[in-house]
Amino acid sequence: MVLARLKAGGAYTAPATTALPVALILLSAFLFLDSTVWHILPLPWHKDYAHLLYDNESTLHASLNPASHLDLNSSSFNYTVNGANHPIATPNVTGSPFGNETNSHEFAATSLNTTEEESNSSSPIIPLPPEILSLRRLEAGLSFVRSSMRKAVLVEKNGTRVLRDHPDQSQEYIPWGPIYRDPSIFHQSYVEMERRFKVFIYPEGEQPLVHNGPCKEIYSTEGRFIQELQHKNPFVTRDPYKAHVFFLPFSVSMMVSYLYQPNSRDMSPLLHFVKDYVEVVGAKYPFWNRSNGADHFMLSCHDWGPYVSKANPHLEKRAIRVLCNANSSEGFVPHRDASLPEINLVGGHIPAVLGGPPMKERQFLAFFAGRDHGPVRPVLYKYWEGKDDDIKVFHNLPPHSKYTYQDYMKRSKFCLCPGGYEVNSPRIVEAIYNDCIPVIIADGFVLPFSDVLNWDAFSIRVVEKDIPNLQSILQAVSESKREEMQERVRQVKRHFLLNQPPQSYDLFHMILHTVWLRRLNFHLDYHN
Repeated sequence: MVLARLKAGGAYTAPATTALPVALILLSAFLFLDSTVWHILPLPWHKDYAHLLYDNESTLHASLNPASHLDLNSSSFNYTVNGANHPIATPNVTGSPFGNETNSHEFAATSLNTTEEESNSSSPIIPLPPEILSLRRLEAGLSFVRSSMRKAVLVEKNGTRVLRDHPDQSQEYIPWGPIYRDPSIFHQSYVEMERRFKVFIYPEGEQPLVHNGPCKEIYSTEGRFIQELQHKNPFVTRDPYKAHVFFLPFSVSMMVSYLYQPNSRDMSPLLHFVKDYVEVVGAKYPFWNRSNGADHFMLSCHDWGPYVSKANPHLEKRAIRVLCNANSSEGFVPHRDASLPEINLVGGHIPAVLGGPPMKERQFLAFFAGRDHGPVRPVLYKYWEGKDDDIKVFHNLPPHSKYTYQDYMKRSKFCLCPGGYEVNSPRIVEAIYNDCIPVIIADGFVLPFSDVLNWDAFSIRVVEKDIPNLQSILQAVSESKREEMQERVRQVKRHFLLNQPPQSYDLFHMILHTVWLRRLNFHLDYHN
């Protein structure tokens, strides 16, 4: 049919002697494309989810050693038609799959061009289709990133592993110190992310349910992230073939506001909306179906985020879910999903006065004030509300208290952060903002950015059954240790700030980095 149309148009007339070979080539191409099957090739995981890429050198090597079926050192693939192998060559491509920063010898290692021997082959040469060619280039770049992370040069400095000959920290922030699991590898990964990472945002959908979200109060993390990606963000690409991941920009918080009937307990309208949205993008673009959503991500700070993901089985089981409700006992998968900090931006703004006095000037051992909901807080009230002058626990602050909520945080050595109906709490970030050591009481809670942050260095974790022993646990931390932990709280604060516009290593970039890590940890490949 194609040849007939060309002939009728007068643009080309195929000689009778060449028509049959051309037809066979087209048929071979059709058979190849029709038989292509996309595969997700996960990398081996180790049991301690919190470490991900950063456990130790041997684990890192295992985690970053892809079991890929693509030979990136080869310049062609073979496919079989009627028992015969045929090379599939790629057209000449200028530039590097690694971007402008890559040297020519790096690009040569993963050349996308045919060799002279292949070009002289009598077998038919069929160009790769764009979705395969672009994917091969993306995976080549990611392979280079994994290699560069493995080769990060490490030295010991005061017991801490750091990059050798790193730049002056007064000019550029360089991760350092025990607040990180491995500052060198984190730095290398972050630099590669800023250099390469591209996100495609599906344009389908209208506000307020899509491309919008709450930018103040309890679910502000969700709205602020969506908002930042709507602007001319350097991580966003309009060319989906250049994207490493694809963002589904619906807001669960906005869906609850507009689709949920209060007190009805009927969440089916939310499920229908998400189901329809995924079906729309799956029908219009090839990217969801080629990976069954594995290189896609959603983001939700609303408690119902995990439930809404059940609208599509691949969204729940294969996509990257960035969730505030990061409860490992309720289906949150740490090596695939990402934990999102919950921040209560009163009036839409970070508190004007951050930080607080040094540890020796703080008069209370611990503080908590909050509503009575969930299974943990009633136990906290039972044992500590009004029971000790050194541990201030309230349902509500006394009406005539001389201290505000912020005052209590700034005057306390430890700030208690018990889970409510769900495991997360904005008090964790509030404690960090006020230079107060967070005490996390929420079994099953996967802490934000725990693949790179060493939470043990700047927070205390108390299991729920040990609430009666809370005072003795906190008193066992020496004054010098408290001062050390407070200094680390001050250092980690930069990773929880919502800047406008975003700044390096702030909350927006840390969220993107968690997605970047999870994309690094699998290969999207195909068999024929």
